[in-house]
Amino acid sequence: MKDRYIVALGASSGGIAALCSFFDNTLPDGVTYIITTHMYPYQKSLLTEILQQHSDIEVCEVENKMQILSNIIYVMPENKVMYISDGKLMLEDRDLAIKVNYAIDIFFQSLASDTLFKKIAIVLSGMGVDGTKGVQAIAEAGGYIIAQKPLSAQESSMPLNVIKKGFVDDILYPRQMPAAIIAHMKQKFHPF
Repeated sequence: MKDRYIVALGASSGGIAALCSFFDNTLPDGVTYIITTHMYPYQKSLLTEILQQHSDIEVCEVENKMQILSNIIYVMPENKVMYISDGKLMLEDRDLAIKVNYAIDIFFQSLASDTLFKKIAIVLSGMGVDGTKGVQAIAEAGGYIIAQKPLSAQESSMPLNVIKKGFVDDILYPRQMPAAIIAHMKQKFHPF
C-alpha cells in the first residue's frame, strides 16, 4: 500500500463492548489502529489484554516515542495524554486536577496536523463531548469520519455530538465499521 492509514478510535463509557465488536470483525489490512479512551486513573488498565482476545492483530500498550507500524493496535495507557509527532506516539502525564478528560480531542487534533498518514477517525460510546473538536480537525484535514449508531452505544452523547455537528461520513454499528474502512480505502486507491 502506498498510502499509510491510521484508524484513530475514541471511546469512553461503554466503549469496551464497542471496541470488542469492532475488532471481532477486523482483519490485518495494512493499517494502524490507535485507541484513545477515558480510563480510570487509579488502577492498571486491562484493555490491551481484553482486545487481544478479540483480534488476530497484535495489540500493544503505547510507550513514549513508540514508532508507528502497520497491522498493530496501539492502546493509550491510563494517566496519560497522547499525541503523534514525526511518525511516533508521544505520551505525557495527564493532569488529574483537570476533571474533564479531553484525551481523545488531544490525540485527534495532533493526528489532524500530521502529514505522514491518511486519517480515519471513529467515535464510539461515551459520555460528554470529547472527540468533537478533534473530529472537526480531522474532517477539515480530509479524513474519513465514522460514528457509532447512538442506539447501539451504552452512552450515546459522544457519537451524538459529532453527528449533530455534521462532521460524520458514516453512522454504523461497530461490527460494520471494518468493512466500511476497507471500502473507503479501496475507493481512495481506485477513484474511477
